[in-house]
Amino acid sequence: VADFPTEFIPASSDGRLIFIGDIHGCNVEFGQLLDAVGFVPSQDKLILLGDFISKGPNSIAVLEMAMKYNAACIRGNHENTLLRRYAKKHGQNTLDSGDYDPSAGGFVHIMADEKKIIKKATQEQIEYIDSCPLILHIPEQIFGPDCGDVSACHAGLMWNVPTLEDQDPAVLLYIRTLLPPDNSTASPTRDGILWNEVWNEYQETLPPSQRRTVLYGHDAKTGLVIKKYSKGLDSRCYKGDYLTALVAKRDGLGGWVNELVSVKC
Repeated sequence: VADFPTEFIPASSDGRLIFIGDIHGCNVEFGQLLDAVGFVPSQDKLILLGDFISKGPNSIAVLEMAMKYNAACIRGNHENTLLRRYAKKHGQNTLDSGDYDPSAGGFVHIMADEKKIIKKATQEQIEYIDSCPLILHIPEQIFGPDCGDVSACHAGLMWNVPTLEDQDPAVLLYIRTLLPPDNSTASPTRDGILWNEVWNEYQETLPPSQRRTVLYGHDAKTGLVIKKYSKGLDSRCYKGDYLTALVAKRDGLGGWVNELVSVKC
């Protein structure tokens, strides 16, 4: 868990926080989205919600852009898998190649394009990926005082785990659904109820001071899902749909306003 640096939180409406869903190596659309939102590097701050590499045409170019603009980042399952394979290649551990995926029933093997990224990436680019936390906590009520602070992660959070530090890393990387009847266990498949539905219902039972809004990606099949206490921004760019940003800025009256901006992929 990392705290978002306070110096990157805009003090006025001149600067913005720009959250971007799964880029998956789609460097051209990444650039087009920055143009569409009118990105100003000296004022705005980018936050990438994980899986910004792999599957698409040019993950190295995405890494170059992210580092050029000092983007904050979340570790997604593809970044995590790549780092584990990289570590094994350099004798830093003895783990299976790949990462643990509950939906696959065990370890999944690294993708061919991730092997290419390992070969092409610079040490600085690997270190950038390694610097991405599993959760980025943003102590701002971006979506209003009733919605609490913001936590950004790749896949989602368990509603019944009281602290961010106690969240299961596998859940943070892979969660999509919860198992009935009590919805207290992450599902190894797509069976069950979507985690964000339970999350939103649970937040309503809490006093506003204890609520939390989650920004996440990962679930391309479900797509763009905007709820009061959760904002899912994976809109299947690498499949030819859209790349989406949620742009938040101060309204000049002590609050925040936000909008969604998408480009066709």
